[in-house]
Amino acid sequence: MEKFEHKTLETTPHNLTYSYYLSPNFHNPATPSAPTLVLCHGFPDSAWLWSRAIPHLLPLPYRILLLDLLGFGDSSKPTTPALYNYRLQASSLAQILDHEHAPDNIIPVGHDWGSGTVQRFYLYHRHRCAGLALLSLAYQIPSPHPFDLETANETTAKRFGYPQWEYWNFFTAPDAPRLLMENLDRFWEVNNGFLASPDPKEKGADIWMREMFCVPGAMREYITRTGKYADFTVELRPYARDEKLRQAYRERMRMDGFEGPVCYYTSLANNTMHEDERSLCQAADNVDKKITVPVLYIGQTGDWVCRTDLMGDAKEAGLVKDVEERVVDAGHWCLYDEEKSEEIAGVIGEWLGRKFPVK
Repeated sequence: MEKFEHKTLETTPHNLTYSYYLSPNFHNPATPSAPTLVLCHGFPDSAWLWSRAIPHLLPLPYRILLLDLLGFGDSSKPTTPALYNYRLQASSLAQILDHEHAPDNIIPVGHDWGSGTVQRFYLYHRHRCAGLALLSLAYQIPSPHPFDLETANETTAKRFGYPQWEYWNFFTAPDAPRLLMENLDRFWEVNNGFLASPDPKEKGADIWMREMFCVPGAMREYITRTGKYADFTVELRPYARDEKLRQAYRERMRMDGFEGPVCYYTSLANNTMHEDERSLCQAADNVDKKITVPVLYIGQTGDWVCRTDLMGDAKEAGLVKDVEERVVDAGHWCLYDEEKSEEIAGVIGEWLGRKFPVK
């Protein structure tokens, strides 16, 4: 990351500042026609999420742009949920690419909420994109219907056996930003713990994310040391025991706060994007929902929210033309792990080399 040039740009129409980083070859690529990789992180991270993958991506013959999404890093941190609208953020990213004179040969790469952001960047700016790479969060098909959290949890409970979006009830609660800030270490444990299932049918699978994110009230109880988790501390994944990494997380979140970051959840829960999503569903033959460029999807075995099987929905609906799927034996925050970062960078690099060879 220290080799990258850090820049900021104030984007319109809301005068929000976005922070981003350019690879050393961004304006002087060895091959000018090579695609540009745009890497977007998720919650609760920043562009530095990619720092352990970057050494394995930099040798590739592609320009790289790392973005601090709104609410994180050195980007603006508004507390108005509507400003976190996917279409607005996609427009801001387009303004950055215009400012840096990036050719229309973009391959957006996103993790978590960053995956959602780059998906919509493609849908709203498809003429600029040559490909699309998604980590954790599979393609979220636009819907003409308003989002309802209670209905979503009821539906997923029937489909998967647990309410997939239950943790949103905590993140959208008025006291969530304060509780998260007061209990940073417990939240680190929530995100980076490991708990083997005692159920023989699950063969020792890591169920920690399911227990924290998909059980009513569990995350709040763990973070505040109440109820079932009053006297329990989960085992951390090996990478999460690195005190330097943990301290960097503490410092970053003390700078960012949580008032802005939780707006990703309240923005969707409050349906600030409903009209935009509905507009994508009106064209004949679902043309505005189709992804016609090559897609790479990388899922993780320990991710119970961003399930590895959910790309199947888009495939069955005929909305993805060319998709390759890989599954890594890791948790949701796999990019903090040096070994898994190298593995994921290798998967991305191999896919890029086949689909977008640079001559």
